[in-house]
This record gives sequence, C-alpha cells and structure tokens, in this order.
Amino acid sequence: MENKQKGNLAVASAIMHFVSSGYTVSIPLSDTAKYDLVIEKEGDFLAVQCKFAGYEGNPGIFSVPLYVSGGNRSAGNHRIRYQPGDFDLLFILCANGRSYAIPFAEIADQVTINVGRITKWSKWEQYLLISTGEFCSTAEESADENFPNSVKP
Repeated sequence: MENKQKGNLAVASAIMHFVSSGYTVSIPLSDTAKYDLVIEKEGDFLAVQCKFAGYEGNPGIFSVPLYVSGGNRSAGNHRIRYQPGDFDLLFILCANGRSYAIPFAEIADQVTINVGRITKWSKWEQYLLISTGEFCSTAEESADENFPNSVKP
C-alpha cells in the first residue's frame, strides 16, 4: 500500500471513530491544511492530524514520526516538525488496527513516539481508543434492546 493510501485509511478510520462517538466531522476543502479533520461536539472544535503507523520496531510496537516528510507541506527532502497551533489532536492508526488519540500538548517536544508498548511505564497507552469490534458489539446489544423485532445481520 502506498503512503497516500495509508494516510487515507487513517483519515477514514478517524472519521469512523469520531462519528461513532457523536462528533460532527468536517474535512478541509484542500490538502494544504496542517490538519486532516475538524471535529465538533457541543460547540467545542478540535483540529485533528491523522497518521498511519506501519513500522514495527518490535512486534506490536509502532513508531510514529511527528513530522511531515513528503506531500504538500514539505520543502524537498526536509522534515518539517509539527508546531503548536498546527492541530489539537493526533489520531494514529496502527497497522494492527489499534488506534490512539493523543493531545498535541503531550507530543509537542517529541520527534517520534512509539505506541503499543503495554507496560506501566508506557505513556501512550492511556490514549488507546476502543476497538471497532468492541464498539460494534455494544451497539448490536443496544439495538437488540431498543428494536427487539429488528432483523439481525
């Protein structure tokens, strides 16, 4: 899969997560913005940058570079680090399907972070999002209660 496709997959996953969580999701008209999405709930707006993490340094541990190294915002082969004000929330989709939503303030001074390390010292696991499968099973149970005569898939 090419990098553009990986980025599109991360954006689609973020849209699914935020819409399923009750947010209104807006997408910039061009791809030159410093964020991929804007989410809104109860009048609060957040700019979201989406990243796909496919590189595993160790099994299940994914490296997430916190800079732009291609696309429309880079100058040649330079890496442009994210700056305060670029976005409010970083959404990460890992190749294993796990996803994270990390506030910019938590990553502001980082160049790269590693997610997936499940130990008491792992700072990033607190930002792990509920999996799609878990969310769907809860929704199906709720549908059974609210619509007892509905047809099950």
